[in-house]
Amino acid sequence: MKAVIMAGGKGTRLRPLTCHTPKPMVPLLNRPCMEYTIDLLKKHGITEIAVTLQYLPDVIRDTFGDGSRYGVSLAYFEETIPLGTAGSVKNCADFLDERFVVISGDTLTDIDLSAAIRFHEQNNALATLILTRVETPLEFGVVMTDEGGRITRFLEKPSWAEVFSDTVNTGIYVCEPEVLSYIEEEREVDFSKEIFPSFLEAAKPLFGYEASGYWSDIGSLEVYQQAQFDLLDGRVHLEIKAQEIAPRIFLENDVRIDSSVRLEGPVYISENVHLQAGVAVGAYSILGKNTVISSGTKLSRTIIWENSVIGKKTEITGTTLCRNTRIADCVQLGEGAVIGDQCLIGAKSVVKAGVKIWPDKEVGENATVTTSLIYGAKQTKNLFGTHGIKGIGNVDITPEFVTRLAAAYAYLLQAGDKIALSACAHPFAQLLKHSIMTSLCSSGIDTVDLGIGNSPLIRYGVRSLDCQGGIHIYMAEPVDDKEIVIQFIDHAGLPISRDRERKIENAYWQETYVRNLNRLGALKVEHQVQEAYLHALVQQLNVSSIQRQRFHLLIDCEQRFFPTFLAPLMHALGVSAHYSSIQEGIRKKGADLGVRLDKNGEQFTLFTEQGEKLANEQITALQLLACSGQHRRIGLPVSAPIELEHMAQLLQMEVVRTKVSPRSMMEVSSEQRFHPMFDAVYSLMRILSYLASEEKPLSVLLDLLPACHMEKKTVFCPWAAKGKVMRRVMEENKGKLLELVDGIKVYDSNGWVLILPDSEDSHVKVISQGATAETAATLASSYARRIAEYQFHEKERDRQPITKRT
Repeated sequence: MKAVIMAGGKGTRLRPLTCHTPKPMVPLLNRPCMEYTIDLLKKHGITEIAVTLQYLPDVIRDTFGDGSRYGVSLAYFEETIPLGTAGSVKNCADFLDERFVVISGDTLTDIDLSAAIRFHEQNNALATLILTRVETPLEFGVVMTDEGGRITRFLEKPSWAEVFSDTVNTGIYVCEPEVLSYIEEEREVDFSKEIFPSFLEAAKPLFGYEASGYWSDIGSLEVYQQAQFDLLDGRVHLEIKAQEIAPRIFLENDVRIDSSVRLEGPVYISENVHLQAGVAVGAYSILGKNTVISSGTKLSRTIIWENSVIGKKTEITGTTLCRNTRIADCVQLGEGAVIGDQCLIGAKSVVKAGVKIWPDKEVGENATVTTSLIYGAKQTKNLFGTHGIKGIGNVDITPEFVTRLAAAYAYLLQAGDKIALSACAHPFAQLLKHSIMTSLCSSGIDTVDLGIGNSPLIRYGVRSLDCQGGIHIYMAEPVDDKEIVIQFIDHAGLPISRDRERKIENAYWQETYVRNLNRLGALKVEHQVQEAYLHALVQQLNVSSIQRQRFHLLIDCEQRFFPTFLAPLMHALGVSAHYSSIQEGIRKKGADLGVRLDKNGEQFTLFTEQGEKLANEQITALQLLACSGQHRRIGLPVSAPIELEHMAQLLQMEVVRTKVSPRSMMEVSSEQRFHPMFDAVYSLMRILSYLASEEKPLSVLLDLLPACHMEKKTVFCPWAAKGKVMRRVMEENKGKLLELVDGIKVYDSNGWVLILPDSEDSHVKVISQGATAETAATLASSYARRIAEYQFHEKERDRQPITKRT
């Protein structure tokens, strides 16, 4: 039995810890993370080990050598280009001539590998994934197995709406040598994105072994810190190579402790550390070798790497300090701060909580550092939500933020690529657009300014101007909330994919920007897109029939853009429009119908000539009727009632059930210039065309639409409980008809209910449909109650003695 340790990761989310240190080499209790992996393999009788290298490979080679010092034999395989997880293993093919284990060098685990290998053998598996349960599964591959352990579903790095369990892929695999034959050479290939899904599709014997024990992926600064605390607490069944002089107080050799030093366990103190008189080392502190802590200094939850000197009367709480740092006297370092290698922090300075200081920096005396010394403090959550990037204007979304965001986006583009930009009429949105424009041009990207616009306009402009993408900024409603939304569009005029969002986020966190004075981007202003859009839209309509009806509309909309934008269209169609609030009364204005357009031009609300407001399902049904002759294929989200699907089929439209995300729905009919579900003006004009052809008022047509009984509820659910809740939903509905397109949709004789975790808030959405309104309400209430109960029961179980931590 052999093994492959994956040790090529850069660990960008761990920066500045990993600026000079490969991720597998970050120290955990004064030992490289990868050393724990080697010890685990050796414990289970695996001593012939391949190590894949890419980032700072010599650091790993120089530390571990041929492995003999650790009782194993190590062979190194370096990648000159990124090969992905599977490609890296393929690169070791000459070494892997028998069954092998794949394991990461940057995880901390005590999982029983021998038990997993026995499970693999008993099932004659081609590959076995070792699985565990985690609170937040978004950064992992969520896996579902049948009762025998055979994998039935696999989804890599899901959104919350896609989470159907809290059981995830640990990245530890037991593989037969045959697996290598499915991996192409010298190409970037990923196990979880390509190889394992192909095995699943081809019905290969792919199994999942749910392991007990501790497992932690050291992927963030918070997890890095917690993993060491868990080691000190004894939650990881791995050897701590130091003497325990008192309960949970660990000392290596040659530690010098002067008088009146106070130690509060658990703590770990490495060799040749000197604690001077009056030092107080609080709980969960880890001191690297050759460190000096000067008199009067207080430490708590502090991690210090080797060869650092801390001055007198300094207070450090919850901070991580890398190698060779020098902290002068009377300094204060705050919770979550990180100080990079070889930094000097001057006397009486204050480094505030959460600040990151990159290596080789100097902070002067009496300075107060409130943001990163390089590019500023980072947000702690994902940048992108369901509808783009949201935040409070000039608080979360600032000119500085969008400048860095645009530079991160430019890093993924080619010099000379053309990007369209637009913004709503609000002055701050226009200001942000110009900040983005400047940043893109300084990165060698050409920009096309479309001026004031909305999302349908920029989608049309990106396609018609053959741009590689687009960015639109607008103030969300209500404007008083001051919330800014930034939307990214791809070359096909669709919202960018989640994979693209992740790449932008990674470039942003990594702060890898491209600036080139030799190739600055060009700026072009394009004023004809609105005219071209309206002209193309009119071509989709039966103009003469609309003109004969001489419609009168009451339009409630944003006053600075829409009236001017709509004026030429209304004139061409012979439609008279009165722009005011719906509250003024449709009957009072003598309108044929009322419409409230959302500020970004994607959604709208419709009112009959009698002032009756249409439900969302009624609007969708109207959209299907109005677009049936123009659109032959339509995407309906899993949350849409079944009657709409039947209706579309009667209209000879092909229906594809999709996720609820805008991109998923739009890409079903991506060849169409206009999308009825996400272009309010186009959809409204199609409905007018349909009303004109039927020669009936809207109130009469409503009686012809299918009745849909829907209920929607929102249940509070902490982020850490979402995966557990979804797993419980799956377990308790085993044997029922389930649909896992987005969230978990459960069918029964009374209708269906959709359980959909919110990707932006601590909530789970419950959407139901029943034969009657009462049935739908009962279904939704029943599942909302269960979701709350699942959380309570999980809390009760978590209070029991710990047998497994992740």
